[in-house]
Amino acid sequence: MIGHCDMDSTNNARAVVIPWYLVLPLLYVSKLKPTTEIALSIPSNFRLMRNGLFLSGVVSSTSVAQSGTPMAYTDPDTGITFDTWTVPEALSKGGFTFGMALPSDALTTDATEFIGYLLCSSQNATFTGWCGVSLGGTMTNSLLLLAYPYDEDILTSFRYTSSYHMPDLYTGDAKLTQISTSINATHYSLIFRCSNCLQWTQGSASGNASTSNGLVNLGWAQSFPAPGNPGSPSNISLHYHDNGHNIWAATLKNAPNPSYTDWIKATATGSSTKAGPTAAPTTSVPAGTTTPK
Repeated sequence: MIGHCDMDSTNNARAVVIPWYLVLPLLYVSKLKPTTEIALSIPSNFRLMRNGLFLSGVVSSTSVAQSGTPMAYTDPDTGITFDTWTVPEALSKGGFTFGMALPSDALTTDATEFIGYLLCSSQNATFTGWCGVSLGGTMTNSLLLLAYPYDEDILTSFRYTSSYHMPDLYTGDAKLTQISTSINATHYSLIFRCSNCLQWTQGSASGNASTSNGLVNLGWAQSFPAPGNPGSPSNISLHYHDNGHNIWAATLKNAPNPSYTDWIKATATGSSTKAGPTAAPTTSVPAGTTTPK
């Protein structure tokens, strides 16, 4: 039996309990069309069970969806324009936004890099959290990028896994260069260049996100508990993403931009993190959180 439904005295459904390792494979989505939205219909007190622990998801609606249609956002400090996709409060407390800017020819020739934007949620000074993006949509067999605030910096780590466990360090040649960061009590944001991030190789496995298709499958996850051993991004441990996760087909509407090369030249002096065991912590200067309008 996959799970069970507890019943109260009036025979009304009270909670559904499903082992997390049986739920995650159901989230796999492939060959999504540009208009596809992933809808979740779950009770407001839905609970996932992991290693004997119950993780409660706060859902304000019985039916919520992750849209693949982007909203254009121009960062006021750098002038970089992104296609952004925002996760509503119903899916993740505090919300979550991911943005992408691409080389001008990305719709005709598959891009290997992008400029990214992350806006992630913290609960308070203790539960500062972590957030992550899958550049292939699924948790498995995709390049994963994790970010979290620590000691007035935002640290990052490239990860990869072929199964549902703590992702290993990615050993390919991906490189992240920070452009700007901000941290406050409820959110943290990062603008970055991600080189060699839209194609990946881990051992004998490889994959890519094909921008010439006009859309890419992406995934996101958030957690409020901060990573274990946070001062060393290569050696962190992660709590389960208790603040939501999802997959969506991201339509690339305005992401390719003729100013991409100019943006890269103007921001080439940022600190960087390379994939692999020698990945170094990044540095940043906190400021007020920037939110897409």
